[in-house]
Amino acid sequence: MPARRRISRDQRGLTLVELLITIVLLGIVMAICVQVFVTIGRTVSTTDQNSQNTDQARLAVQQIDRQVRSGNVLYNPAAETPAGFALRVYTQANGYQRCVQWRITKATSGFKDGILQTRSWSESWTFDGDVSGWRNISENILTTGSAAFSLDSSSGFGNRLINIDVRVNADPVHQKTVQFTSSITGRNTEYGYSQNICNVIPPG
Repeated sequence: MPARRRISRDQRGLTLVELLITIVLLGIVMAICVQVFVTIGRTVSTTDQNSQNTDQARLAVQQIDRQVRSGNVLYNPAAETPAGFALRVYTQANGYQRCVQWRITKATSGFKDGILQTRSWSESWTFDGDVSGWRNISENILTTGSAAFSLDSSSGFGNRLINIDVRVNADPVHQKTVQFTSSITGRNTEYGYSQNICNVIPPG
């Protein structure tokens, strides 16, 4: 009985050495947990950004593909402004014959770099004023390096083939660049449409 009473009254806690060891172990466990969480966060962020880059590149190519395939006249991107990063076609996509212009313009700030924009106008825009405003299609398109648009002038295609090389990266410092390439043929360019239809470009 006296022995049990002594045990129950024993209020001794941890020694200073034991407390320090516990704190050190707890700190190590917390550091490992934080590192794991940071790694997971980076992985999720990288995967999400790569997916966004892929979506942006695919969207850009799909939008241009439809217009060029229905194109009646394809103008040489090397003669556009900026050279190799602008595209002009006379197309009848959706059953409406219009001049359509694409351009990749540099962003003013951030990692967006280039923004793909498009607009269109009627053949008689100088009389009816039918000119659409510029519309953003996709962003984060790189504007350095090789041209995004080029006209294949080889005799086998007869100026009916547009080569597209779109490279997208929202953060070139930390992300990999996603590249989409495509060669699109204008199906209606063989019918002898006048090359002067879209020569008069609206201002802006």
